[in-house]
Amino acid sequence: MHVIPPATGIPTPRPGGRPFLAALALTLLALAHPPAARSALPAAAGQAVPKATVQAAAPAPADCAGGKVLSFVAHPDDDLLFMNPDQDDAIRQGRCVHTVYLTAGDRGEGLGYTLARERGIMAAYADMAGAADAWSTDGLAVGLHTLVRHTLRANPRIQLIMLRLPDPWLGAGWGSLTPLSRVESVPHARVRSYAPYPDTYTRGELVRLLADLIRQERPRDVRLMDPSITIPYRSLCWRCAGHDHPDHIAGARLVEAAMALAPGPYSRTAYLNYPSQELQANLDAAQTARKTAIYLRYAEDDPLTCPPGGDCSAPKGPEAAWVGRQYYARPAAQPLRASAPQVRSGP
Repeated sequence: MHVIPPATGIPTPRPGGRPFLAALALTLLALAHPPAARSALPAAAGQAVPKATVQAAAPAPADCAGGKVLSFVAHPDDDLLFMNPDQDDAIRQGRCVHTVYLTAGDRGEGLGYTLARERGIMAAYADMAGAADAWSTDGLAVGLHTLVRHTLRANPRIQLIMLRLPDPWLGAGWGSLTPLSRVESVPHARVRSYAPYPDTYTRGELVRLLADLIRQERPRDVRLMDPSITIPYRSLCWRCAGHDHPDHIAGARLVEAAMALAPGPYSRTAYLNYPSQELQANLDAAQTARKTAIYLRYAEDDPLTCPPGGDCSAPKGPEAAWVGRQYYARPAAQPLRASAPQVRSGP
């Protein structure tokens, strides 16, 4: 494993960079955003400016003798909503926790909003670790590709790895393909990642990248989203029973294919995502309170989730249900609903 020096687009401070980045972010964020949230865009540009605690440096070596958890999610916050408290528990057990984000989570708003969400997810992981929100950022070489990597300086066992594939806003009703679901399901489709390491992938190339990453990381446990939902991408819809986000499903299927190419003595745990809100809450009061606090720390830096001046003291919408639940995905042959709620237990 070797590292590449940081390049333009990694959220690291530079002298005189704040006005430029703010202007760039404002320009990017102003494009194609729903009118109801457009008032949050100037603040989003400001929040996208990296904090001074992020430094461009190679991370210190980490001791992973306690075992490594390698998690794959589609967007920043999927892990906080659907894989917690398992992620939090692993950090508190002193394990290495490396989380891979397949898309930029930009909702079509560009790099500025991507950086804001990355800052939020970094702050949430620092909170889980009980450490200062101070990170080193570098480029992680995986085969012929380079990915953005953020490493918590006080606890280098925690790393966040960013593919930054495009993630446009699906809009009302959905029924459309995202770049990730297109490359997963449409023959010969390609997807190009954002800066600072733009690269173009076919489905096969993306699967090989993820397989190389699994081999390189040598995890004890692999966590992924739910690959079992059989509803066609173009039939998916928001708030329909049993439906999920196309990026969640496509990402999980790509990770499954990568695990088939890179088998090993690791466990595999898949997590139920949006449909968990249709099941009974299964976290106790203390778990729910902590999971909520961690998610809200992320939301502080996401200006579309927590608009400046808004009341962000509690999750709203389906997030209010997700923070009280964590379910493991059932095999596709089993029904989503059971006569009794699934009990949360270790993988």
